[in-house]
Amino acid sequence: MTRRIGLFLLVAGLGTATSALAVEAPVSNTVSDTVCAGEGAGRRCTVSAVEPFPDNRGGLGELSISAVREAACTSLYIVFDEPIALARPVTLAVDGAPPQRFYTPRQLSDLADALDDAGPTDAAAEGGPPEFTRFLRQVAEGAIADQDAGAEMLSRFAAIKEPQRIGLTCGPMERLLPLIRSDRPLRLEFQKQAGGATQVYHWPWLDRRTVEFRLGGLLEALDRAMPGS
Repeated sequence: MTRRIGLFLLVAGLGTATSALAVEAPVSNTVSDTVCAGEGAGRRCTVSAVEPFPDNRGGLGELSISAVREAACTSLYIVFDEPIALARPVTLAVDGAPPQRFYTPRQLSDLADALDDAGPTDAAAEGGPPEFTRFLRQVAEGAIADQDAGAEMLSRFAAIKEPQRIGLTCGPMERLLPLIRSDRPLRLEFQKQAGGATQVYHWPWLDRRTVEFRLGGLLEALDRAMPGS
């Protein structure tokens, strides 16, 4: 049950951040005014920016980026200006760390079911990402204690992709924060959802997108809003 609670909180946080972005996103790639609510341990602050990028077709696309901090947890949320192809990989890479992959809510729910209901077996992960199979095997072999499996699942895989947004929460962000603070660039790779029927001369590579950006300014704004966090 704790695994499913963690998954619910991630999805709920993704929805909340998206609503905030729709209202607070600025019109350039500079940090917007910081928006905070609550006091003490319940304080939550959000800063946002818009990042333009070449769209491979001679135009410009746009990402709405939001960094959110509550208590000791920092999360990252990105809204796309058009739907993405969920069947294709979405990755976020920072030099010095393995690329972070993103998963649909259904994929994460199936993984939680494998741990909570079916048991950690290879069969339970059939058809899922290979990293899920490796994780379930580690639990089955005792390399990860069963009581720690839920927290470890969220630490590794709490990265959700939906048709027009992605979210990266506490566990994965904790690994990336030291590198992001050093102002290393992040590289986001995804593929736009093809519109309408596929044409005879449709080249899928035209729908691939790679966007590089930095988040040092967003983190600095959060630090000022929540000193000591």
